Amino acid sequence: MNILFIYSLQKTVSLYKPLFGQEQIQFGISYISSFLKLNGHHTVLSVLDRKNERRALGLLMKRINRLQPGLICFTAVFSEIEFITKVAAHIKKLKPGIPLMLGGVHVTLNPSVTFLEIFDSICIGEGEHPVLEYVNSIENGTYFRSIANLWVKENERIHKNPARDFISGIDTLPFPDRDMWQEWILEPQTRMTLLLGRGCPYNCSYCCNHAIKQTAKGEYVRLRSPDSILTELTLLHNQYPMIREFFFEVETIGTDMEWLDELCSKLQLFNKNREMQFSTNLRIFSSMNFEQIFSNLQKCGFESVIIGLESGSELIRKNILNRIYSNDDIMKAVDAAGRNKIKIGLFNMIGLPGETLEQFGETLNLNRIIQPHWHSTSIFFPYPGTALFQLVKDMNLLPEKLSTTDERQRAVLELPGFTKKDIQKCFDSFHYEVYKKNKNRRVSRLFIYFIMKFAGHNCMAECKLLLLRILYLFRLNRLTGITRLLGIFQRA
Repeated sequence: MNILFIYSLQKTVSLYKPLFGQEQIQFGISYISSFLKLNGHHTVLSVLDRKNERRALGLLMKRINRLQPGLICFTAVFSEIEFITKVAAHIKKLKPGIPLMLGGVHVTLNPSVTFLEIFDSICIGEGEHPVLEYVNSIENGTYFRSIANLWVKENERIHKNPARDFISGIDTLPFPDRDMWQEWILEPQTRMTLLLGRGCPYNCSYCCNHAIKQTAKGEYVRLRSPDSILTELTLLHNQYPMIREFFFEVETIGTDMEWLDELCSKLQLFNKNREMQFSTNLRIFSSMNFEQIFSNLQKCGFESVIIGLESGSELIRKNILNRIYSNDDIMKAVDAAGRNKIKIGLFNMIGLPGETLEQFGETLNLNRIIQPHWHSTSIFFPYPGTALFQLVKDMNLLPEKLSTTDERQRAVLELPGFTKKDIQKCFDSFHYEVYKKNKNRRVSRLFIYFIMKFAGHNCMAECKLLLLRILYLFRLNRLTGITRLLGIFQRA
């Protein structure tokens, strides 16, 4: 059977090449697609440019007419659900005979029969097996109403099926389908991401993991074997020999030290004569052996690690975010990274419920002390289905409508000790305030700062995309000078 996957995002490069690089591949779709292909089906992807909605829908309908899919699968996070539902309604009107399925994080956390007013089924949780069973049922004309993980609409009746256990042996899954994405990528020779596992052992209140792990039984935190990871890495290196950088996506690389020791030993052998660079995420805790972790990472080619600071206030981290570690722990991790010549990036959030202007000052001060090589700083956004969304609601801080325009770039909460205006102001000036006394980085940071100020708000994503569109227009993306300029933006 032909299956069409539809994916959309707010920030795109162009109508025909909406994705800049390989790191924008979405793994949920990719794994389901490869699983379907393994079982004899044919999959196609359409990536929609929301800015050119009318033209994007026109191209999409042409593709549907050519492909004649037996099923169309959609995925959506909260910020995309309204648009994706609109697209599905458009298809349903013009092609009422094609079954439509919705999956993804938002519907998993917030399942509702209202989705079935447009979609014929919704997938809650991991989708490889339920989508395959659904496709086979359609193709064979067999009973599909009792497929675990699916809510299915049949005429006017809705079948709410229970969840199946989390997939236990993720090494048995085929590697994610990257081929389906290539026609949508502007620059294919960019850093790639490998997924090392699924699930997270922590219960951070702002994240979806604490909620997703409650949707099914079985082991939630699952790491791929080092052999599986190295096999995929070798295949990608052979297919894309010009790509020298890989990001190892995992909730935290420090979950299992024996596993990490084995992975790093095998990566060291693999990378002996290749000089490739790796990066990853690390969620720290007080008893973590930082020296062991960073020396392990250094010996096999890790160039950088991203640490989730989130807030410089220990009180906010403990009481609001459910992240229990001290600022001293953060500094020990940063020092160990420095001794092993590994760069550090920081995740920060501004405008958290319960946060005051003074507590934000602790975040700013710790960033000033650390001077991270880059940081990803955002304004807190309460995502439905998370514990922090419920806290915001209980505190009567939730606005009537959550606008996803400039999501995590514009303040959405008016806090008693941190006004919306002040949150935006602190966010807009954060880059400048962190680096203003750093002579080695002052020029580039000031350049970015004044671009943002000229735009009237922190438009980091917009600045990146504007530059990418210019590069695309003039085909300058491979020029060394322009690439260096792009690097300033990417690490800001």
